[in-house]
Amino acid sequence: MSSRFALIALAACALAALDCAGASAKVDAWADVPLAQRPVAGTPNIGGVWQMPRRIVALKTVDGREPPLLPAAKAQYARNIAALKADPGADPISGCLMHGLPRLLYAPYPVLISQERDRINFVHEANHTFRIVTLTKPLPKVDEDLDPQWLGHSAGRWEGRTLVIDTVGFNDKTWLDYSGLPHSDQLRIQERYKLAGHDRIKGEITITDPRTFAAPWTTSFVLTRKPNYDLKESVCARDHRM
Repeated sequence: MSSRFALIALAACALAALDCAGASAKVDAWADVPLAQRPVAGTPNIGGVWQMPRRIVALKTVDGREPPLLPAAKAQYARNIAALKADPGADPISGCLMHGLPRLLYAPYPVLISQERDRINFVHEANHTFRIVTLTKPLPKVDEDLDPQWLGHSAGRWEGRTLVIDTVGFNDKTWLDYSGLPHSDQLRIQERYKLAGHDRIKGEITITDPRTFAAPWTTSFVLTRKPNYDLKESVCARDHRM
């Protein structure tokens, strides 16, 4: 009799193991991704379409203060605000120039985030703008002869469950936000993305620019998931609503 009970117990254990394996397969974030492209096991899945729940016009520090502008930059900021008030066309993006960073993230448009083993792809609905962030190459040194770009040169990494992206090598032709906050070509940005539940990302952006700000400063953001959303075609030259 005891051996019979033992066999029943073993069978129950085997079934339980199968059930657990099935449950595990269902929650495998990368089950549908080809093996060669699949991120390292344990990597958080932030893939999907996301958007900020509300538009942020003027960036503030995490404690709600004004960014620590240097005197010359503060004067330039005042001129940008006045010019924008007098003529919305004073905004660089009104002429279909790129948003730049971090403004692109704050644009009132969704962004598709797609993960691969060696990169993170950001596809923004705003003017069909995309970023490809390497996870395997080092960030270029700022003293190298970098070609200044609208979105700079980015390199990312995972610190535990937080995606960290550093970007350098910007031009100075963009604003940091919709209010006219300026920056120089010495701008350096660090973005941090962390899942806070399935449908929410909490993030921070640290801005360093010794020609514009007295010290590095950090602002925060939230992204919420837009399930079943397909990016729309949004072309500045046609829509004129960047």
